[in-house]
Amino acid sequence: MTRPGKERRKAWMYSVINPLLNGLEIEKSFLARKNWTFRRYNRDLEFIRPVRALVDFQSRPNLDDFVTSNPTARGRLDDRDARREDLRKACNAAFEALVSVVDFQRKVSECLNTFVKETARDPASIFNPNIKPYEGVAEIIINNVAELPDHYGPHQFWSRFRDELMPFRRGQSFQHADRAGAELDRSDQVLSAVLTKLRSNLAKEYDIPWAPYSDESLSLSRR
Repeated sequence: MTRPGKERRKAWMYSVINPLLNGLEIEKSFLARKNWTFRRYNRDLEFIRPVRALVDFQSRPNLDDFVTSNPTARGRLDDRDARREDLRKACNAAFEALVSVVDFQRKVSECLNTFVKETARDPASIFNPNIKPYEGVAEIIINNVAELPDHYGPHQFWSRFRDELMPFRRGQSFQHADRAGAELDRSDQVLSAVLTKLRSNLAKEYDIPWAPYSDESLSLSRR
């Protein structure tokens, strides 16, 4: 079997390791806030993505080569995706549990009616008319969102009633989701350390820069 040479290892660093590390760094900020980026419409985690989705489509053959050639990294990648799937399932369970609570449905309805009276806003401009408002609120609660962006329809509604609705973020299903998020965070940290060490070792052994750069000599020759 041919031992991978410099060019293959460079491809690993630039098209696999670096994008994975960048993606994990972005993910870290969401995990720290317990914002699982859960989306009601597809029951998935929007910005906490599977490993394969963190690598550009055209570079996925390099990912396949990388995991085949690096069993330790492959094990950590598999563990990370398993923890991610645990979190996705836990968020779905928390969502189903919350939207089935009659007191929660009633509270959202009361808050929305009060808000419409206070602001004279059309309810359809607050929540998508194709969904039940309590489903939209449940998504916000699952993601532990303290403040929504100004351009979001429910921004003012959530600012007004957050303190009354966020206490519904309790119970076994939410505890399970938070534990799953903590496990994913730990797995991410281990994976980041493994990838960073591997990148450093490859750079030293094969004299590869940690990231692509413009060749200054070529730039000068074109002037």
